[in-house]
Amino acid sequence: MAEIARIALPRPVRQLFDYLVPEGLAVQNGQRVRIPFGNQALPGIIVELDPKDPAKRGLKPIQNALEDWPVLPEGTRELLLWAARYYQHPPGECLFAALPPALRKGASATLAQTEYWWPGEEEPDALTSRAHRQKALLQWLREHPGQPRHAIRTAGFDGSLLQALEKKGLALRTHSKPAPTEHEPLPDITPQPLNPEQQCVLESLEANSRGFNTHLLFGITGSGKTEVYIHYLMRRIRRADEPSQYLVLVPEINLTPQTMARFQRYFGSRLAVWHSALNATERLQTWSRVREGEPVIVVGTRSAVLLPFTRLDTLVVDEEHDGSYKQNEGFRYSARDLAIYRGRLSQCPVVLGSATPSLESLHNARSGRFHLHTLNVRAGNAKLPGMQLIDVRSRPLRGGVSPPLLEAVGETLAQGEQALLFINRRGFSPVVMCFDCGTPIDCPQCDARLTFHRHDNCLRCHHCGHQQAMPRRCNDCGSDNLNAVGQGTERTETVLQERFPETPVLRIDRDSTRRRGQLDRMLDQVRSGRPCILVGTQMLAKGHDFPAVTLAGVLDADGGLFSSDFRGPEHLAQLLVQVAGRAGRGERPGRVMVQTCQSGHPLLQQLCRGDYLEVAESLLRERKQAELPPASFMTAFRVESGDMDTSMMLLEDLARRARSADEGVMIMGPFPAIMARKANRFRAQLLLQHTQRPRLHRLSNRLCLYLEQLRPGRQVRWSIDVDPLNID
Repeated sequence: MAEIARIALPRPVRQLFDYLVPEGLAVQNGQRVRIPFGNQALPGIIVELDPKDPAKRGLKPIQNALEDWPVLPEGTRELLLWAARYYQHPPGECLFAALPPALRKGASATLAQTEYWWPGEEEPDALTSRAHRQKALLQWLREHPGQPRHAIRTAGFDGSLLQALEKKGLALRTHSKPAPTEHEPLPDITPQPLNPEQQCVLESLEANSRGFNTHLLFGITGSGKTEVYIHYLMRRIRRADEPSQYLVLVPEINLTPQTMARFQRYFGSRLAVWHSALNATERLQTWSRVREGEPVIVVGTRSAVLLPFTRLDTLVVDEEHDGSYKQNEGFRYSARDLAIYRGRLSQCPVVLGSATPSLESLHNARSGRFHLHTLNVRAGNAKLPGMQLIDVRSRPLRGGVSPPLLEAVGETLAQGEQALLFINRRGFSPVVMCFDCGTPIDCPQCDARLTFHRHDNCLRCHHCGHQQAMPRRCNDCGSDNLNAVGQGTERTETVLQERFPETPVLRIDRDSTRRRGQLDRMLDQVRSGRPCILVGTQMLAKGHDFPAVTLAGVLDADGGLFSSDFRGPEHLAQLLVQVAGRAGRGERPGRVMVQTCQSGHPLLQQLCRGDYLEVAESLLRERKQAELPPASFMTAFRVESGDMDTSMMLLEDLARRARSADEGVMIMGPFPAIMARKANRFRAQLLLQHTQRPRLHRLSNRLCLYLEQLRPGRQVRWSIDVDPLNID
């Protein structure tokens, strides 16, 4: 009897499509096939096979199989189908999100013939005394013979070094893959010894690591969480009964090279990397290594949790609180939450680490779902810096910097140390205003002001990307009295360069690090230890280790105190603690200066006492009283269209249907988004909330089905966000 294949397509529809499996074609679940769809031939993924007679159904047959093996193994497929149900998203888009971009379009999953490199037979006499990098590569090849080029690049050696050794007969290339070893030896390097507190946490992790367990490692900034990860993974590798795979998630691409360098030293060629900046070949290589079951340690960003692991043994989520783990468009998943569910499917431990744990994770630890481990002492001789509030009311500011902070920067540089100033605004000025009529220059497509970028002498919208030249006159009154108001990273950089002309000022934000390698070059300058000033946005606040930075300054701490988003105080507390944690990580003590107009605010006062957990517990009590997450669960429906009336009418229809469903769900809205108009689209949202997740999911599913059947029009776009991190 013929089979019916239920196939997922990369289309925004929450259904599978039935096709006939032709006689003689052997297929299995998770396999890619090519099928006719309308006038097109599309790649699809088989989700399930049904041995029923399709004769009366008139089904079209599958054209051909793209591979004779499943691109998505059972565990990955189960994870993605669960995510499709939980996040109310089309299953085809979820499944295809786990494939490299080339495979999503139907390209071959077979890599081009790989070259493997070996040490040559010649003696290294041909190397001059200055060829330090070539000598290092030759030594590495002798320790790791038969490695592909991507492993050599991961180890920090580029192609020109390989070619130089090859010309001298010191390196050889072949196309024969070395015989796999069941247990590839780790590099013979002893990790940095743990202090008693770290050792205690390590033993506690191991004592609760049989099968699936979720651990929350709360460690103050600089307490050595990464060293604990390394020791823990080393023990897991050495005690594994068979070759296994490991996943370490980091929140940002710019943190990946730093983490890779530390892990490379101890894990050698086992290491693989995954993030969006890799080219298509590099992604396919890493994906193939994981799919083939190689005993790799993958260090990657959010989407690495979707890779097709077959022997997953341990998951680590560093900086678990970070909002970058949540995908904010399309398939809106949380990589942290999927990592926990993946650990459950693989029956392996999951370690969440942070100096500022999310309130959700702390709530789970308090309720017994997670094991809580704490590191309260900085590693080595480093001490936690003290935090000082600077009330800037009625104080003159230059580039957003107050006189006391400028004086502190000068003292820091005079002592041969480094200073870091944090301002969460790019550009030179967030507003350009006419000083005669008071009219600001707005974005023509958004409810936002245009930001002045002096380096390009242009105005940009940071929301829709609109860009225009700086006008000479006001469009309203014709005056030429246009002035840049407020400060961003460029203005602060300019003021500091004028004040300290002999000291390098390094601006680190999205504008200054667009070119490949630019961020690494600036960070290398910082790590040299020579005096300098760092000015930057949140890119500076996440996970970096700068031993010579002894002063951290926050130019404006008031943004999150009165946010319209209920998560604003939590995000502000996390950000301030993370920025403060960059100071005093070496032998020299650090200090933190926070500029504010609300120096008496209880949240800032609590943070000054240096106890993040006290702040978190206070916020948890407030959330519980208000029945806000994590004391309840939330889902957001968002609509955008060409006019606000259309967006609001559709959401009002949803709200009426939600009330008539009688699920006891709290309904908030609909109401316009905080930025109601973005890229000439008018946005509104509807929030649903309940203390019982099943009721909320049942109602959300009904509303999604209604919207899919309604088909509100091509000009109207709707989305659902389960467990939203931002109410925008």
